Amino acid sequence: MRAAIWDGPGAMRVGEVEDASCPADGVLLRVTACGICGTDVRTFFNGDRRISPPWVLGHEISGELIEIGSAAAGEIALAGITVGDHVHCISTLWCGRCRLCRSANEHLCVKGGLMGFDYQGAYTELVAIPEIALKNLFLIPDGLSDEEATFADPLSDAICGHKDIGVGLDDNVAVIGAGPVGTAHAAISRLEGAGHVLLLEAAADRLELAREILGDERMSYVDVSNTDGTAAVRGATEQIGADVVIVACSSGEAQEQAMEMAAPRGRVLFFGGLPKGTTHIRFPSNILHYGEVQVHGSYASRHRDQVHALDMLAADIGGLRRVISDVVDLDGAPDAFARIRAGEVLKIVVRP
Repeated sequence: MRAAIWDGPGAMRVGEVEDASCPADGVLLRVTACGICGTDVRTFFNGDRRISPPWVLGHEISGELIEIGSAAAGEIALAGITVGDHVHCISTLWCGRCRLCRSANEHLCVKGGLMGFDYQGAYTELVAIPEIALKNLFLIPDGLSDEEATFADPLSDAICGHKDIGVGLDDNVAVIGAGPVGTAHAAISRLEGAGHVLLLEAAADRLELAREILGDERMSYVDVSNTDGTAAVRGATEQIGADVVIVACSSGEAQEQAMEMAAPRGRVLFFGGLPKGTTHIRFPSNILHYGEVQVHGSYASRHRDQVHALDMLAADIGGLRRVISDVVDLDGAPDAFARIRAGEVLKIVVRP
């Protein structure tokens, strides 16, 4: 079968790989759409400790169920899914039995994994869904396209990220990074009642794309390529700082600046992971101490967040279906990563 094959940092080609087969305890999907995530972009250019080339990436998966393994038939039937249905597979895999899963923190499962990294990804024609991922399959709601449904995966992650930061009525929120996930964080913050959301971005084209989705109500857009982001946030908040600062990009510098942007008793969320080799920052601990600033991290999503994300997209709450800027075929996949990194588009979906 044809696939977009990652050959190491910055290299990808379209070629043939061995046909995916249906696991006895899993299912087989004909891939109809697979989004390109910020994690995929970071991996494309920097690699990842979990994979070695040649490898097939892609974990924001929509597809048609074409085969059910004999040992999976009961679970699939209970889920109300059958051959021919179009489903979305959330990529974060969880066992359901470890202490973290039992405490409703299944996104941090110690025995889980990630589609596209621990299992072959979906920039290809067929993808095998293992037993551990069967509980991650969701029917795509009527009226939601398979391409749009791929955004449920990162949107659910953003929803999960808000569980601890407590965006409240009239809060000032600063979001660093105007990519798809940063745009989602801005939309969610506004839906939660934020009085003012500042979206900061160094790529002017990407910032304008986000503005086309979010509009101007309770929003400000800051091009930090020619403006000091910390000064802009403090200038918009009577020099107090933002009640919530969300770092939605892969930048250690942004994580450091986020602390400077926070108000006393503010909450800072580190949402974007850093590339391998650059995973430490200079932490301004006096701000945490004297300003009582809280720092949170968030990774992946829980089952409840995934249901919420699909419901949001089905109703088009926040207009977030429009984060998908372009849909390309497999032949267009290798060039898509550079386009995303350059800020020319928000979100590209691959349709094999």
